[in-house]
Parts: sequence; structure tokens; C-alpha cells
Amino acid sequence: MARFNTIGGRAQLERTAAEIRGDGRDAYCLYVPLRGTHELNQCERSAICAPGTVTLISTGDPYLQTKLGDNDTLYLLMPRTFVDQRLIHGEDICARLVSAREGVARLATDTLAALHREAAKMSMEEFRVATHAAGELVLLAVSGAADLTSAARSIRASNLARAKRIIRARLADADLALSDIASECGLSLRYLHDLFRDDGRTVREYLQGQRLLSARRMLERSPGAVTVTDVCLASGFSNPSQFSTAFKRAFGLSPRDVLRPSR
Repeated sequence: MARFNTIGGRAQLERTAAEIRGDGRDAYCLYVPLRGTHELNQCERSAICAPGTVTLISTGDPYLQTKLGDNDTLYLLMPRTFVDQRLIHGEDICARLVSAREGVARLATDTLAALHREAAKMSMEEFRVATHAAGELVLLAVSGAADLTSAARSIRASNLARAKRIIRARLADADLALSDIASECGLSLRYLHDLFRDDGRTVREYLQGQRLLSARRMLERSPGAVTVTDVCLASGFSNPSQFSTAFKRAFGLSPRDVLRPSR
């Protein structure tokens, strides 16, 4: 838990895939603005987080944070394993705005503010137990009770989240095989297939979908600096023609259409 007062006006922080691979920091971070505003972009979503709202971000996935002015913000970092064992779709709630003006979210933010205020008076064990309870309340607030797993499902949820994280980290590897993903997760290939089938799609569908999203980000963020072939290879596709066909099927426009406005 931390609280930061920042000055100097507008500023940006971008966390890239290269930085994530380099430092290995992988957690979920809750933003609780007390003064000022942040714009947070992750997973193709954008959230304007101001006082009275909260937002969750994964530090293990690329994101862009824009501080729109001076601010005062309370942060709660939660280990990925803590979140993955409790949420079925942790990545789906990142960069989604939640009102903290009433209900469970208001209770969670008031609890965090009180915890920060009283932390210096607690023993380490008291603080550990209190932050654990606060984390549970935060996850209830940002996800809703329907997404929280039961104890019986927590292991499957954690394994699925780990598999998705490995896939997102290795999107550029055109030789990535499903057996490689299973092996890195310490799971059987059959069990991996079962996890994704229960999630409503196959492993291959998830892998291709993430590659296409990555490709679209590259096309949109680097106008004039990349070619369709560059993006095809950088996002894990080996055949530009097949890449273009899959891209148009997914988004309703071709990769060249995405580049065209910049021209």
C-alpha cells in the first residue's frame, strides 16, 4: 500500500512488454484517486479515473498511464496469485471504471483510507491480516460477487489465468505450440484444453485473438513507421496473406485500412 502526491502537471508512464520481461514485476494495482485524474489504457480499454472512482491495472501486462495534472493517489498492490485464485476473469476487469460513491466500492475505499492512516500503529502481523481482508473487499468491489470463485474453482481459475499470461507474453513467437504453453504451466495438454473450453473458447482461438489485438495496437500506434508485413511477423503470424484474412474477419477492415488514415 502506498500514497503518492505528485506535482509538475501532466505526465505519462508507459509500461512495455520489454520492461515487464526485464523486471519480472507482476501484480494487480488498484488506483484510488483522492485528488486529480489519471487516464489508464490497458487491454484495449481506456478509463478516466478521478475521485469517487477506482480502477484496477495489471502490472504484468503493457499499459499506459497519463497523469492529467497534479494528484494525490492511494495505491494497493495485490500479488497476481492472490487475485488469480479469487477471480475467474481478472484480465477482463482491468482499466474498467468502478464508482466508489456508494455500496461495496465505497466501503472498500473507506477501508483502504483507514488502513493507510492506521498502518503505522499496527504490528506487521496485524497489517498483513488487515491488508488481506482489504484485498478481498476490493476484489468484491471491482468484480462483483458473480465473478468471485469458490474454493473449489480457485485452482482452475489460477491455472487459466497463468496460461493466458504466458500466451500474452509469447505472442511474437510464431513457433509457440500448445504443448509449450501446457509445459510452461506445468499442466497436461488435455487439462489446458479443458480450461479454455470451460472459458468459452479454444486455446487456439484465444492465442489468435490476442495476436490480432496486438497487431492492431501496433498498426494504430506506429503509423508510417511499420508495414503490414512487419506487424504480421512481430505479432506471431508467419503468412501475411493469412494474417490479413484473419484480421479482416476479426475487425471488419484490413490491416492496410488501419494504416491508411495516417497516410
